[in-house]
Amino acid sequence: MVVPPGVPHTFANPGDEPLVMINTFTPDLYVQYFRDLRDTLAAGRELTVQATVEVMSRYATTPAMDLT
Repeated sequence: MVVPPGVPHTFANPGDEPLVMINTFTPDLYVQYFRDLRDTLAAGRELTVQATVEVMSRYATTPAMDLT
């Protein structure tokens, strides 16, 4: 899928099995965002909504509130 900058979107893993997500970024503006999420998990912290929103705030990104 292609998501232009500024377009609302979301993603999730609704299953019980871990998944691997592969992304390509052009330009690479959000690569560090995903590294920050990874680092949250690697530090043993839960990736809660609050933790995710905190990381989002570093990248002028806001959470989608209506996921329908």
